[in-house]
Amino acid sequence: MLFIIHGRVFSSKGFTWSKRSLTSTMEKSWMLWTFAKRWLLALASWSWSLCRICLLPLIVTFHLYGGIILLILIFVSIAGILYKFQDVLLYFPEQPSSSRLYVPMPTGIPHENIFIKTKDGVLLNLILLRYTGDNAAYSPTIIYFHGNAGNIGHRLPNALLMLVNLKVNLILVDYRGYGKSEGEASEEGLYLDSEAVLDYVMTRSDLDKTKIFLFGRSLGGAVAIHLASENSHRISAIVVENTFLSIPYMASTLFSFFPMRYLPLWCYKNKFLSYRKISQCRMPSLFISGLSDQLIPPVMMKQLYELSPARTKRLAIFPDGTHNDTWQCQGYFTALEQFIKEVIKSHSPEEMAKTSSNVTII
Repeated sequence: MLFIIHGRVFSSKGFTWSKRSLTSTMEKSWMLWTFAKRWLLALASWSWSLCRICLLPLIVTFHLYGGIILLILIFVSIAGILYKFQDVLLYFPEQPSSSRLYVPMPTGIPHENIFIKTKDGVLLNLILLRYTGDNAAYSPTIIYFHGNAGNIGHRLPNALLMLVNLKVNLILVDYRGYGKSEGEASEEGLYLDSEAVLDYVMTRSDLDKTKIFLFGRSLGGAVAIHLASENSHRISAIVVENTFLSIPYMASTLFSFFPMRYLPLWCYKNKFLSYRKISQCRMPSLFISGLSDQLIPPVMMKQLYELSPARTKRLAIFPDGTHNDTWQCQGYFTALEQFIKEVIKSHSPEEMAKTSSNVTII
């Protein structure tokens, strides 16, 4: 039979074959979809069964050990917060607010405003105060490491009194990220800064390299202890004032309402483990402690003194001394002067061995 559609002739036999081919294709697609649907349903059913099997032990575990899990989560959260924000809690280069813009300079005093570079290329700002009195060429040089806030200009009143009373040269150091120094503060960065300053002092032909003293207050004490522990052959003596055993010890003291003492060391980005490094400082050491320090417990200074292996070591105690103003106490510069004279006088090993340890309460 023939069909005429739109002027074309079609055979009924061909039309029937095309219809059958289309029907066969549709059946195959439907069967494939049915097969895939069955597999998806089976997979979903199997997954749900697995979840129900796992859910029961999870519920039982949380019911039995939920408190422990919660405690672990709290510890992990605290550790993460401390690690992320401890730089903000430790370093205060912008207090007061103009500290990064303006660094006071001494007037009427021989001095140099110096810039040096560290091994990692950071530019540091130093101030050298020169003693110009009798025997100036043989005067000791004190490298002054300040605390965790402000800049070297804020330490000038203290430094100038040292210059006058002790007859020494002073080099005041602004760490990276402080004052006019470049970079951002960090523990390793501060260590590199201290090494760069000591290397610079050794290049100065007008400074007596056999009479290098380190002075550090608060955070600066930790920097001075590290530098002394790594350079005992280049350091004559060390003086630390109102400093701490370590940052973990300070954290457990300041945040006593949290069990901070149980946090492992790797939780701390900044450690400053002075209580370990002091064991490598065998040069003469003076520990200055203000008993009215409300920030760092004075007992830490006593513990550092006791941990020191130096044959010549002194502990000067000032009952009225606060954290930043112990240098204003009566007898402060007398204690420093006596210690420096003793160190300069006692160069030979025999004389050093004769010197005994003592505690001075002023």
